[in-house]
Amino acid sequence: MLIFAVTTLFLAPWKGADLPTATSAAIKYQLTIKDAPATAVHLRATHVADGWIAAFCDHRVCSPGQLQTTIPSSGKIVIQFELIREDDSAARGSGAVIESDGGRSIDVPPKTLPARM
Repeated sequence: MLIFAVTTLFLAPWKGADLPTATSAAIKYQLTIKDAPATAVHLRATHVADGWIAAFCDHRVCSPGQLQTTIPSSGKIVIQFELIREDDSAARGSGAVIESDGGRSIDVPPKTLPARM
């Protein structure tokens, strides 16, 4: 019997405390990745505004622009996805598209940083 699993991406606002690897001056989301256990997943962020970077963060590291991970036995992993304004002259907001090598993608709607950041 063949079982085909497809990487599924879910995006929600980040709630709770920041991860130790995250920055406080960022637009933050909770990104849930579901697939078959032990599946290698490669994600990349595209369509990020000039002067901004995207980062995929867990408790150990923030990876700028892309993420390479393996799905645990639970079949899902939850990470923090951030959009970080790196250039003071950049637009005050950015969106993105998160794409997987398997062809799945999810739009990250444009958001603006509060004036104090």
